[in-house]
This record gives sequence, structure tokens and C-alpha cells, in this order.
Amino acid sequence: MFERFTESSRAVLVEAQDLALELRSGHIGLGHLVYGCAEVRDETAAVPLRAAGITGTAIRPLLARGAEPEAPVLDPEALRAIGIDYDKVAGAVATTFGDGALASAPDRSAPRAGRRKPPFTTAAKKSLEQALRAAVVRGDKRILPGHLLLGVLAVDDEFVHAVIGLGTASQGDLEAAVERALAQPAA
Repeated sequence: MFERFTESSRAVLVEAQDLALELRSGHIGLGHLVYGCAEVRDETAAVPLRAAGITGTAIRPLLARGAEPEAPVLDPEALRAIGIDYDKVAGAVATTFGDGALASAPDRSAPRAGRRKPPFTTAAKKSLEQALRAAVVRGDKRILPGHLLLGVLAVDDEFVHAVIGLGTASQGDLEAAVERALAQPAA
């Protein structure tokens, strides 16, 4: 399917991936995709979003940094029950590495540069399928950012509804604006 993506559609995915990595999301979700649609210079997705008052700058705060479930707080009593003296371990770490070293240790489970790309969520995958379906129904051979946006809008999701709520257009109006943009001949 990705061979049908135009350069600007691939740029949407790169924007989405970069934001997911920056926010340490661990996945690429619908929010990352709609952010990518808003940020990429494109007539078929970004222009209708901007006309509705929806920008990447407005979407970004909805994507909370580290929105992943946090690692559980260490429970010294539970550790003691399995033979680990947390206070002794914390003291040894402080002696070896300095006060506060344990608290400031990086989260090794979070994505870092050089690690593999975060996977798409199930909803994001569904939106990509919907984008392909939108292109096929229209008879388009290539997938444009507008198709990606239509795919995101086709998924019934609270985040998507929140993004639409940022703007001045209804979901139907936004979809119609994208359809009109897709109908325009390429410049």
C-alpha cells in the first residue's frame, strides 16, 4: 500500500512519527496522523484543516507528553516481600552515583533515537485502510494527504472528535472540503 503514497503523504507519516518519538508516545496514533496532515504543506489536507481553524499548533497540546501509562512506582514493601531491600539499593546508588541519581535515571522502556520506529495503533492502521479505500472509491491511483485525513475522519474516535471541536467546521463540512480539494487538478 505504501508504494501508492505520494511524497507529501509520506511526509505526513514522517511528521507523525517524529512527533510520536519526540513526545515519547511509543506508538503512532490518530492524533499523530492528524497532526502530520495539518503540518505538511498540502492543498488536500492542511488547507482544509487551516480553513476550519485547525492547526498543528492547536492539535499538539492535545497529545500529552508521555501519554503512555507511566511505569509503576516502586513499592518498597512489595520489594521487601521478595527479598529486596529498596532502601539499601537506593543508598548504594546514591553513594556510587550521587544523590538523586536513581530518581533521574532515564526510562529505558521509552523510545530513543536509534530504536525502531514506533508502531501504528490499531485505530491508526484502520485509518490508513480507510485512506486507501477513499482513494479507490474516488478512482485515484495515488494516496494524497487528503485521503489520509479522510481516513482519520472515518474512524470514530474521541481524539478525532476533540480535534474537530478545535475548529469552526463540522466533521461533514471538513470531509466535504477535503473532497473538494481532492477534486481540484494537481498544480
